[in-house]
Amino acid sequence: MKNVLFISHDSVMYGAPKSMLNIIDGLKGKVNFTVLVPYNGELVAELEKRGVKVYISRFYWGEYFLNSFKDYVLLLFRIIRYYVGFSRTYLLIKKLHFQESFDIIHTNSGVIRVGFFSSKFLNLPHVWHIREFQIDDYQINVLYGFSYLKKIIRKSEKAICVSDAILNYFDLKDNGTTIYNGVMPINEGKMNYNKEDYFIYASSLSVNKGIFDVLVAFKTFCKNNKTIELIVCGNGNGKVTEMIKKFIKDENLMDRIKLYGYRNDILSLMCHAKACLMASHNEAFGRTTAEAMFMGCPIIGKASGGTLEIINNEKYGFLYNSNKELINWMEKVTKDENRDSVNSIIGNAHERAVELFSQEQLSDKVFEVYNSLSSEKSN
Repeated sequence: MKNVLFISHDSVMYGAPKSMLNIIDGLKGKVNFTVLVPYNGELVAELEKRGVKVYISRFYWGEYFLNSFKDYVLLLFRIIRYYVGFSRTYLLIKKLHFQESFDIIHTNSGVIRVGFFSSKFLNLPHVWHIREFQIDDYQINVLYGFSYLKKIIRKSEKAICVSDAILNYFDLKDNGTTIYNGVMPINEGKMNYNKEDYFIYASSLSVNKGIFDVLVAFKTFCKNNKTIELIVCGNGNGKVTEMIKKFIKDENLMDRIKLYGYRNDILSLMCHAKACLMASHNEAFGRTTAEAMFMGCPIIGKASGGTLEIINNEKYGFLYNSNKELINWMEKVTKDENRDSVNSIIGNAHERAVELFSQEQLSDKVFEVYNSLSSEKSN
């Protein structure tokens, strides 16, 4: 059985940590995982439930923000903090390797580097799971620059990209492979054609995730529709959240738009929604999109990045490039005369999700990567 150290960039149960759990669940009995996280959180509890060894060491992202005067003042402190956390974490990894004899280090996100450098110091194969565009989707600054980041990713033995868009963005044709996220086991998907009167938006609340695009479109949609509601699931920083609340109040939409915050029942809400609105400007993969397809929820998605790649064409969902197109699709999925065509898309999308975005396909392909590294090491 292979011993793998899995390093998570976060301990909150959002997309990347969820996908990591999918891999761990799918490879139970084949791989002995040890997981390293930066702080205690929901992910730790989920790992402990599974009997997975989990360790905490405070390390930091290899990125930084310069969005305010405070960011500039604290920049030197944060860089020093980064290296202190890096050093302490490497010493822990070295100690754990002595105990567990790791075969591979698997870093679960492109924003952290301690796994890569530890693998070099300890002469271990490294898998770098790249899940984000970083500059385009997070609007952050990359430590030592983006070219340097691409350079060290290419020095990993293998880079797993969650979409072709990511693979091409980082130009990883030599050591990269595309493996779509596995969002759930095949048998957990549901097909529900009886929908309730609401749309769902399920993502973080930020400009880049398209929340204001959705709000503006829904405002126009409400002029001709008096019943459909919009459920917003996700959290954002205080400033953005207040802007959203102000918009809702100013437009007198308090009875039509519901702010649910973070929810554990997203899949159930998707299953009964008229459509899921995926408006992210630069989505690397779009876990929410794949989840909605599994749950029989039509997707209205922005035709860019990973969202375009997942939906692929209008056999599997509704793609838009403009606010007007978004509104048109919202109107289409709510009209009774379009029910048969919408139901056909639901069925096609579910089949596509089973084929490409299941936990089973993710686990099988990641295991193939692990085996290929073991073969290379033995040679």
